[in-house]
Amino acid sequence: MKEDLKNRGTMEFEGIEKYTDENGKPIPFIIKRLSRREIAKIRNAYRKTEVYRDKNNGNRPIIGNNGQVAVIKDYDSEKAGLHLMVDAFVQPKLDDPDLMKYYDVDNRLDMPNVIFSDAKDFSYADECLSIALGLKQPESERETVDEIKN
Repeated sequence: MKEDLKNRGTMEFEGIEKYTDENGKPIPFIIKRLSRREIAKIRNAYRKTEVYRDKNNGNRPIIGNNGQVAVIKDYDSEKAGLHLMVDAFVQPKLDDPDLMKYYDVDNRLDMPNVIFSDAKDFSYADECLSIALGLKQPESERETVDEIKN
């Protein structure tokens, strides 16, 4: 097996003005490139299927016209996205115990909203994450593809 298939490495992105080094330069984001398998595992943790029950009829499952049991499928995309962000960010390490203690946060999934509290910063961090995970093309690549198509 090739090592690069197992360890996909990281990507570095320009940081935000809110967090700078001693020279006043934004600290770069470093994001781990999670595998499709890791992404699917995280997303599946936030999917829920529940049998739809008739509360007026002894809480029995409802059977549809097709003979199938009716189910309710739910997916918490917000929590799944936050979980992906926490697991993928290497710098800043969003689930670092010292950082969580500093911001007085108990739940690791609350950290992205604390660290990237401005909508603009969160949106930028989310875009960087999407690019690192291969869910979105970088802006320059998209422009090139659009130019080739036209």
